[in-house]
Amino acid sequence: MRSGTVAVLLPTGQPFSWVAPADIAAVAASLLLRADWSGRRVQAVHGPQDLSWDDVVAVVGDVLGRTVTAHRVADDDMRATLAGAGMSPAQVEAIMGMSTGLREGFVPEQPRTPVTTTDTTLGAWAWAELRPTLDATG
Repeated sequence: MRSGTVAVLLPTGQPFSWVAPADIAAVAASLLLRADWSGRRVQAVHGPQDLSWDDVVAVVGDVLGRTVTAHRVADDDMRATLAGAGMSPAQVEAIMGMSTGLREGFVPEQPRTPVTTTDTTLGAWAWAELRPTLDATG
């Protein structure tokens, strides 16, 4: 983000779900705190809308007050970048698996519904979480 470019694995125009971590926590807490809850439950969280990388960099750029672009890189280049950032081989492959799985016709097990749609927009998250982090680190 600081350099104005983001390396990505997906086509930059392909939309997919974006969800704020706090929304995941809120859904989990709301289920776990129910008096009638027991056992296991799978609950999708899809965020308020599907966004492409082109959409994401436009929103983030607006929040940060700078131009940000996304560009595709090869899988091996991304692996090298992630490993170079200090990630373990298992962490690298976990991220690669999530990203490459999305470009191969991924269909979520639970579709977007009012129950699976969460509230926090990317812009709200970027303003509250990303902007202060980047401001603090230059």
